[in-house]
Amino acid sequence: MMVLAIMATAGIVLLLGGRFYAPLIARILGEQPDRTTPAVALEDGRDYVPTHTPVVFAHHYASIAGAGPIIGPVLAIIYGWGPSLLWILLGGVFLGAVHDYVATYMTMREGGKNLTVVARRYIGKGAFVMLLVLLVAILALVCAAFLDLSAKALTSKVDIATLQLPLDQTLFRVVDGEAVIGGIASTSVIMITACSPLMGFLYLKRKWSVWVCSALAVLICGISIVVGLYFPLAVNPLTWKLMISGYVLISAGLPVWLFLQSRDFINVHILYAGIVFLIVALVAAAIRGGGQITQASAIPLNNWSQGSSLLGPGWPIMFVMIACGAVSGFHSLCAGGTTCKQLRNEEAARRVGYNAMLLESFLAVCVVCCLAVGLSLNDYILYRDPGGTGGNAVLTFAMSVGHTAHVGLGLPVAAGALGAMLLLEGFLVTTLDTAIRLTRYMIEEGWGTFFRQYDVFAPKVSKAKLATEQPEDIGELAGTGGLNIEKPHLEPEDASGDVIETRGVLRIILKTLQYYWVNSGLAVALMLVLALTNGYDAVWKIFGSSNQLLAALALLVGTVWLMKRKQTVWYTLLPALFMLATSLTMMIRLLVKSYLPGVQAGKAGALPLFIADIIVLAMTGGILWLIIRRRPTMAKPRTE
Repeated sequence: MMVLAIMATAGIVLLLGGRFYAPLIARILGEQPDRTTPAVALEDGRDYVPTHTPVVFAHHYASIAGAGPIIGPVLAIIYGWGPSLLWILLGGVFLGAVHDYVATYMTMREGGKNLTVVARRYIGKGAFVMLLVLLVAILALVCAAFLDLSAKALTSKVDIATLQLPLDQTLFRVVDGEAVIGGIASTSVIMITACSPLMGFLYLKRKWSVWVCSALAVLICGISIVVGLYFPLAVNPLTWKLMISGYVLISAGLPVWLFLQSRDFINVHILYAGIVFLIVALVAAAIRGGGQITQASAIPLNNWSQGSSLLGPGWPIMFVMIACGAVSGFHSLCAGGTTCKQLRNEEAARRVGYNAMLLESFLAVCVVCCLAVGLSLNDYILYRDPGGTGGNAVLTFAMSVGHTAHVGLGLPVAAGALGAMLLLEGFLVTTLDTAIRLTRYMIEEGWGTFFRQYDVFAPKVSKAKLATEQPEDIGELAGTGGLNIEKPHLEPEDASGDVIETRGVLRIILKTLQYYWVNSGLAVALMLVLALTNGYDAVWKIFGSSNQLLAALALLVGTVWLMKRKQTVWYTLLPALFMLATSLTMMIRLLVKSYLPGVQAGKAGALPLFIADIIVLAMTGGILWLIIRRRPTMAKPRTE
């Protein structure tokens, strides 16, 4: 019954965090449920769309979860399930959920602007530029890792005998005597995507009830799986990567309700069902006596020594490999990019931001338990192949779920593995969808900053207007609660006095940079450069490191934001310092131990990772210097 005790303890810890710690932070922040939000004040039907909290939660959770809370524990449990669980729970409650909630609340209060804009307002233009470059690099790593994992899920194969299926089975395609277990999930993803515009039209345009739309979403999910069983997708990994790239290229510029929000709403029902399936299978395994994870062959409670000998020191490696299961900087981009533009009240920022992270952490707990129950240490190493070249974390997760469902529910291993693939493939594509849109936002903000002196990108509010008119004459920024606008919020450093008129080739180029498909194309190109030269196993460590480094920086920006308001900062500053030390140590280790030697040896794919590491470290150093330099004036509002 040990696995049952673990799950119960984890659930209680996470629930207590949501019940007591989140409201404490809300009181410190000054949460006011009746305050106007950007989604209401700036509603445009495209990006700013006030939406029911359950729908926003579905979109946010589907976007942030991705493969992180699944693949992270799969890679890190080699250090033992005890250290993994401890970091997931403590990190989730005191770091990850706090980070997500504060990022959502802060960006909402700043008019639905993302983290880079907040940094510019409170730290300076230099921080904005460096953070912008850093975010584009990190998002490219996120997209590359998840795109490769999506292709891995599609083409993962396993011996039919291992799945406990007869040779004449028809559930999976068979290639060279092995069953391909990912094609069904990919067909399901395509069908759900095709139905998304209808769902968005019904719940947003026709104002159908959320619960009616939810029932319809469940029906769509069921039909998509049935169709997948009969027509599993059969393409090679490169074709699938290009197909997904084409989809996100188009969807990144369409109204948020057409694909992004509505597809996440449909797909999240599979994700919810998958989590429930994991819980039921684990509970059943515990009741039937299969939940004992102390047998000699099992993955041990503490395997720190062997893990360190195979992958390197547990700190910082385990802490960054688990990634999104404990804390993730990518969540701040989702919070400031799309989520904060959809919230109808401030209380929703807590219910979406904090609670979605708790659910993600619980998913990571379930994954750890499935690995401990479903696989022996030898089987885990065989599938995972730590430190080797033949590993497949996607298959490791699928087989662990398959064996857990077999032990607990008596289902064929194949059924559990199929359920795991449906869960994972859905998470992967939803995150890619959001991440490319966020990258597009960042690139567009970059053009607007770098070329604001030209008429094509010149801001509409002039310095003269800012100097002569009162804030109430200019208009109130959404999300400030009816308070008079301070001039720093109007960003006078962006207003143009002398505008350079453009013509000819220069004007054509600048106009071209305003098209969403150009910026989406740049985002997709960056993703493909990394994804086609390196697999997820090579990208994951730098993705995890830079992702959690971003979390540290987001918490530091939040700390500055709070200090400007003379509010308590310990709950953001302490997590920020810990993650800063952990992630910087890992980034420097990767640079010295892996990427620089790889470049010197001419190793394929090493150069893009080396460049990404250098960019992330350089931008981080610059941002930290600006924060330290401005420290004496943090208690005063900006006046320049």
